[in-house]
Parts: sequence; C-alpha cells; structure tokens
Amino acid sequence: MNNKLFLLVFLFLTKFSFCQVVDVITNFNSAGITNLVHKDNYIYFTAYSHKKVYKFDYTSSTPTVEIVYQFNENPNFIYTKNNILFVGVESPYKTYKIDLNSPNVQPIVLATIAGPMAQINNDLYIGQYVAEKISKIDLSTNVQTDILTGYKPNFFAIHNNELYFTSNTANALYKYNCGFNNVTSILSGLNYASGIVLNNDNLFICESSGNTISYYSNPGFQLESNIQLPPSSWPNGITIVNDYLYFIQTVSGKISKVALNSLNSVTLADDSFTKPNAELVSVYPNPSNGIFTIKSELEVSNAKIYDLNGNQVLNAPITNKTIDAGNLSSGTYLLNVNGKTTKIVKI
Repeated sequence: MNNKLFLLVFLFLTKFSFCQVVDVITNFNSAGITNLVHKDNYIYFTAYSHKKVYKFDYTSSTPTVEIVYQFNENPNFIYTKNNILFVGVESPYKTYKIDLNSPNVQPIVLATIAGPMAQINNDLYIGQYVAEKISKIDLSTNVQTDILTGYKPNFFAIHNNELYFTSNTANALYKYNCGFNNVTSILSGLNYASGIVLNNDNLFICESSGNTISYYSNPGFQLESNIQLPPSSWPNGITIVNDYLYFIQTVSGKISKVALNSLNSVTLADDSFTKPNAELVSVYPNPSNGIFTIKSELEVSNAKIYDLNGNQVLNAPITNKTIDAGNLSSGTYLLNVNGKTTKIVKI
C-alpha cells in the first residue's frame, strides 16, 4: 500500500478532524479545568488550581465566563440534577451541593468523600479513585453505602438507569447494573480512559494520552471514528448539548465543541473512498483479544493487517472466516480483506 493510498484509507476510516473543532473558552491553561456539565443555558466547569467553579452561557455568540463560587478546597468533580449542582473537592475530600434556584450561592456539605458523580432515582453515586470503590448516598437520609469495590473510577455517565464508568488504570469502560448489582466490561484497551458521555445513538470516550475522543455507535459499541486533537490537549470532561459535543482540553486550557452531524462525514482529496467501492469489511468482536470473525457472504481466504504507520504486520490465512491476530501487541490496526478495510483493536 503506497503512502498516499494508506493516508486516504486511514482518514476515511478514522475520520480524524482538526478543522471541525471550535474553541469556545480559552486561556485556562494553568487552571486545571477537568469537568463540565450543562444546565439550562449554562455550562458549568471546575478549575482546580483557581479553587473556583465557573459558568458561561453557551447560547451566546461571545460567551463570558462568570464565577459561580470560590472554594477553600480544589474542585475537581461536578454534576447537576434537577436544580442541584454537586461539586466534589479535594484536600480534604468533600462533596457539596448548591441549589441553583437560590438567590445566594451557599454550598452545603453532603459527604466527606468526592469523585465522579451520577444520580439514579434518589441515590447519588460517588466514585472514590484512591479508595478504589463506588458509594451511594440516599439524598433523603444522607445515609452512605459502599456498593462496589476494587475499581478506580474516573468519570461516570448514566444510561437507561445503569451506571457507566471509566477507569484509567484498567483503561476500560464498565457498566454497573444497580438492580442486579453486577459489573460488565464494555470496552478495554483504551488510551487513558477518562471523560464519557452517551445517549441512545452515541458513545464518546476521551482517551487523554492519545489526545483523541473516540466515537462508538450505541447500542453495540462499534468503533465509528475518532476526533484527533492537537498534541498536549488532554481531553477530559465531556457532555452533549443539543447538537454539539462540548469537551475540556485540560492541558490546552480550553473548552471546545464539535457538531455531532459533522462526525458522520469527511472530505478527502480523493473522493473515491467515499463511494460504495470503499465499503468496510465487518468484523466481530471488536475490540478483541486477537480472534476476529469476518461477517461476509463472500469467500475470504487471506487478510493483511497494517499498523497505523502503514507497515504490514501480519499476512494471515482466514480459517472459517476467523483471523488469529493474537501475536500482535495491543493497539489499533487496519485490517484489509478482499480490498475492503476496517479498523480493529487488539486488546
């Protein structure tokens, strides 16, 4: 595969894009911004070093940052439900709640733990990274209960009353079913898994070390594309607001956005790869520990696998439509079968 052809295929498959990203808030390089949420017309975000929570009106063409509250501790986590803004701080750990309907912002201490947060029914779930557990607090009684141990959670998201959480130590995404009290591993082999947001159609995960946001279809969690950010961006907090994906770039000190509908298209110098003859080969499971099965009504006998630099790393026979890539190192590769190519992840 020549370099130009590989680049075009790679761009088509990953849909990497710099130009689609629009910076909304800048100049927070030293603030340590990590998390954000939205409520009504505002996006709220934490600034660890500033010891402040800020907000801005995302509907404004020229949004202005306002201070919500100046803390004595370092705010690192934020979550909103109904009219309550929850803020988790460090040194020491505390979780505060703020009534956004109150004319005077006065945080009230809810708990002496802090971490990613999400509410299901009347329970507020709080992850504890250092303690390696997830607890819940009954918001009616303030009774705290440990529900899950042995995990170091980074970020939370709720979908269909189930708790999804990332772990940057396991580099994985998990789903916790509160009713059955069980955990399912959804994705693994991520690149420093951090911020997460999902709805009925989309799942987005910030992979901070790779300066990328990975986009998966939901349900099914099939990798669709990546948003590639500049070096040293370090994407973290993330949320969907109307038709846009808003996210924090911690090292760059920015809050940026990208239109969701722009993630389904890409413009290439050679448009031949946007036509039907560039149809992707379908494989499952993906990611996989090395055994990939091809979905095809046609006969397939051989597969070539390339790394992301265009180097062929495997020329493998296909037996019963199955490829054994178990000897490859964990990572992302391009699989070519019968002239059709797709991206695979070996875990």
